[in-house]
Amino acid sequence: MKIVIKNYRCFPDSAPIELNLRDGFVAFVGVNNSGKSSLLKFFYEFRNLFANLCQAQNWPQAARQIAFGGFPSTFDLQEVCCNQNTRGIEVSLVLDENEAASYSPQPVPRKVILTIPRGTAICTLKMILPPDSMQFQIGPENVRASGSLLVHTSDGGRVANLAPLLRVFEDLTSTHYIPAFRNALNIGTNANYFDIQTGQAFIAKWQSIKTGNVKEQSQNLYRITDVIRKIFGFKQLDINAAADNSMFQIYVDGHPYKIQELGAGLAQFLVSLLDVAIKKPSYVLIDEPEAGLHPSLQLEFLTALGSFAGRGVIFSTHSLGLARSAADWIYSVVREPTGLSKVHPFDSTPRLSELLGELSFSGYQELGCNKLLLVEGPKDVKTVQTFLRFLDKDASVVLIPLGGSSLINATAYQQLEELKRLTNKITVLIDSERASEHEPLSKDRQEFVNACTQAGILCHVLQRRAIENYLTDSAIKKVKSEKYRALTPYERLREIEPAWSKEENWRIAREMKIGELDGTDLGEFLKSL
Repeated sequence: MKIVIKNYRCFPDSAPIELNLRDGFVAFVGVNNSGKSSLLKFFYEFRNLFANLCQAQNWPQAARQIAFGGFPSTFDLQEVCCNQNTRGIEVSLVLDENEAASYSPQPVPRKVILTIPRGTAICTLKMILPPDSMQFQIGPENVRASGSLLVHTSDGGRVANLAPLLRVFEDLTSTHYIPAFRNALNIGTNANYFDIQTGQAFIAKWQSIKTGNVKEQSQNLYRITDVIRKIFGFKQLDINAAADNSMFQIYVDGHPYKIQELGAGLAQFLVSLLDVAIKKPSYVLIDEPEAGLHPSLQLEFLTALGSFAGRGVIFSTHSLGLARSAADWIYSVVREPTGLSKVHPFDSTPRLSELLGELSFSGYQELGCNKLLLVEGPKDVKTVQTFLRFLDKDASVVLIPLGGSSLINATAYQQLEELKRLTNKITVLIDSERASEHEPLSKDRQEFVNACTQAGILCHVLQRRAIENYLTDSAIKKVKSEKYRALTPYERLREIEPAWSKEENWRIAREMKIGELDGTDLGEFLKSL
């Protein structure tokens, strides 16, 4: 689905924002004051409007005018509009053909246009049925809602199926916004700061869940604690509130500490993860996930948040290296000389040595982490990172995406040689893409393997077709449903029915158990690192 935004804050209607919303990780990258944080905040500020449109019965009234209660944390309704003109905001949602076709024979609106006049919290809705020129005229006097359908009472009973759009609005309502400032300690007794709880209110909530009777919440808290323990390399971790809820008392490997002694990095893991784990939103929205964290922890932080999100993580960042490693899609936010901003897809492919610089590889080396593993792309980065965590090797290996077919060919040799100037501990892991056991590698992949050999770098080609062919049936069913099954060794993911998205591989990998890769070439390769 595509969302088009016109005249919001520093983004004028002359240069609309166009974003494709998919499952996975989406990054907004830009310099300070470019508008990337404002763009992220859009999803938080428009939550009230989206919540009104989750129910089909609200649509007939919305076609005339519907009040939605304003924009959270915004006191001046003029503030959300671009200050370079006097026009209001327009938000369009556009479904692609596949999304709409799955609901046939009832026609699905391909486009919904929301218009918010300047300085108001009132919306007018218009929708377009296929063909695109056919507007479905709706209003409270001539349309009634029946489940997810709109029935036109004065147009021969014409029907529009809103099901896919209602689901989109539900997902856009189910968001959790985490601002750039995240501190569990120093905001006194304030209960909320945007969507996170802070200060003593947060500490009291932690202890209440830990000692409470809701087993699912207690299990989530245990999972958070275990995630933090593994990420920070502790053998044991226990987190408790002081008697007056003024601070945390933390036991690390049997020794007591106040949270101030352990640093702000651990504190922001706590304050960010707790409510996400409890609410399980569709999308986690986080501003500057790299803030206050060493480069080696930034990807771990994002994937920990993503593990509790139903559909994905949308984040704004200064770190192009983090965006390239974690995000499935990257958008560049650029401030123009006029003071306005533009958004466009970021499709530049860096040299591998440049990407290592963006990731502050020298910082990893200072911690004794100088092993470099090159994998196909960002989707594989998160999946392989999960497998390495099973083996307690995730803190010692830096993962870099190759960018898929753009580099997996004969041209890779020069870039591999450049990497060797930074470290000689380099290995490569790529898919075979074979359709059968004895099928040879494609020409480009074989030339890439030859380039690695020429550069003196070990390249492991998976025996099975791709990394998703190692995911187990039980893990797939746990994440998806009983309708899904594991792939056979050489089966292509997109050819099975139903198929999951490659962006979900890492979620499935998290549900696998230690030892399930034993006896496979992938398991043995990862153990050797």
